[in-house]
Amino acid sequence: MKFSINKFEYLCYCRDHEAAGRELLALLTRIDQNYGILMDVDDWAQSEEAFDIMDDHIVTRLASAITALVTDPAFTFSDEGFKHIALFQRWLAGIFAASAFRNGDHVLRSLGIDEDARYAVSPRVANMRKFQLFYMPESEVRLDWDALWDYDKVIAASLAMTIMSSRFLATPPAHQKRELILRWLPDRLAEIESIDALPMGVLHDMYMHCSYADLPGKHDIKKPINALIRRKLASLDLHDVERRAAPAAQGKPVVLVVLEWFSKNHSIYRTHSQTLVAMRERFHLVGMGFERLVDEAGRAVFDEFIVFGNENLWENARFVRETSEARGAQMMYMPSVGMFPITMVLACLRVAPIQLMALGHPATTHGHAMDYVVVEEDYVGDSACFSETLLMLPSDGMPYRAPAAMLELDLPPKKNQNGPVRIVVAATTIKLNPGFLQACVEIANQASVPVEFHFLVGQARGLTFPQVRNWIRRLMGDQAIVYTHQDYTRYMRVIAESDVFLNPFPFGNTNGIVDTVWAGLIGVCRTGREVHEHIDEGMFRRLGFPEWTIARTTQAYIDAALRLIGDADERRALSRMLAGPKAIERLIFAGRPQVLGERMHALWRERVSQEAAQSRPDA
Repeated sequence: MKFSINKFEYLCYCRDHEAAGRELLALLTRIDQNYGILMDVDDWAQSEEAFDIMDDHIVTRLASAITALVTDPAFTFSDEGFKHIALFQRWLAGIFAASAFRNGDHVLRSLGIDEDARYAVSPRVANMRKFQLFYMPESEVRLDWDALWDYDKVIAASLAMTIMSSRFLATPPAHQKRELILRWLPDRLAEIESIDALPMGVLHDMYMHCSYADLPGKHDIKKPINALIRRKLASLDLHDVERRAAPAAQGKPVVLVVLEWFSKNHSIYRTHSQTLVAMRERFHLVGMGFERLVDEAGRAVFDEFIVFGNENLWENARFVRETSEARGAQMMYMPSVGMFPITMVLACLRVAPIQLMALGHPATTHGHAMDYVVVEEDYVGDSACFSETLLMLPSDGMPYRAPAAMLELDLPPKKNQNGPVRIVVAATTIKLNPGFLQACVEIANQASVPVEFHFLVGQARGLTFPQVRNWIRRLMGDQAIVYTHQDYTRYMRVIAESDVFLNPFPFGNTNGIVDTVWAGLIGVCRTGREVHEHIDEGMFRRLGFPEWTIARTTQAYIDAALRLIGDADERRALSRMLAGPKAIERLIFAGRPQVLGERMHALWRERVSQEAAQSRPDA
């Protein structure tokens, strides 16, 4: 059944608070289930003139009705209702950001005591829950975080988490909030008595999204998150296993592999499946994951696959521990950490004698139970960025798998263009930020020839797309075309019709580099200390890209882009020499996937020998 905007408006404007509140929660739940898309929402327009602006029309009506509901002093949230709706604050923020309001500050002002207030609001105590919901990433109302913390630690921490859960924080107000939160919160978060008081549905978003900030100490927020997780595990009598590494009783030693997304079209499958298949030569691989996240191709990688049968996070952690103990797993390995809560928790719980992770999400965990991080030697920036010991592979030690859709592509030959130089940016919404976008503005303004930017923005759909489009248009006007989330074939066709690619920074690309170079493009990256910055440099060096295309400062990045844009002969010569399918097949898809299994096996044998030596009577 479709969600009826007409009914929702009626309930809000007629002050039927309880029914309107239920409808609002149902709407936000539906949006969350569809990753921000207004799916199964009626598209009746109250004016024929709105037919060609239907998306704007709908979000304006929704934002206006919500405003009428929550600004009514008689409307309040129950404890249970607020707990549920707080998990969806990012979509509430998305509705207002996509509308002409751009934020919910008009709601905040209605909660205060000064009718003339603009940027400084003093909310009444009775309105603090509403303030928590409507202080959004795009808000320009000033907030004294210290005062809010002194008033209520849980409200302050929960608000910080919901802001960090947003998929798009590229405007200055939103980006500044992320930077402030990551400076301010790490020293305070562990003061929260129980993790259960926080919105657990978005805690892993803060854990993962911190990587996209500029702040050098951005991953420090994981330390108090880990402390809260350990406290919760202890309360559930879930403790680290004390079992030592030992020879397998029969057959190969068991490696337990805990997965997040792992389907044939997902980037983690592309980057990690070949090494896992090769690992089976030396280990018995038992995969564990959620049924909806791992398809048949993903399951076929393992000797066995076990589905999580429970949606309860802590019971799943217990299940992993029990499975590891029952199978005598010698190692637990996670290709990626942070996209789902279970991997975040397992970085804080030892379930096997040796625990490793790879860089499906390239960042440290600061988890006491995570012993090693698997990383190619040319991807390491500064090893001090990791709390884990580095298990380094040669540059060809983790070859990627070509997606089936790529191999089936029939890209048209590039046309001889007399028009503007087409610059493509392939990035997800969360990778966009003011620093990178301002660099794009400078490049557009300083280019010696006409340019046209093409932003292929992954996850830019539903409520998120108009936010991305509106902000980039405001910065770049007609020089930029912003695409909604594209299917792979359309995405690759836009890339193939372009001349140059620009990698986002500070969080760069991996599969995006594969896609753009496969299509015959040369580009620019900015490197740095963190592995998610340095991967770009490693891939550029493998491909033989010129040293000047690997920038160490934003100005060097701008200069390199301007050089590629302005010198068509050099650009085309580099593309012919260094880009195209053969370059990717030879330097990225080919390699020695068996090396990881060999090094893990050597690591395990060394640990077994150490344990045996320590257990001898004369030791």
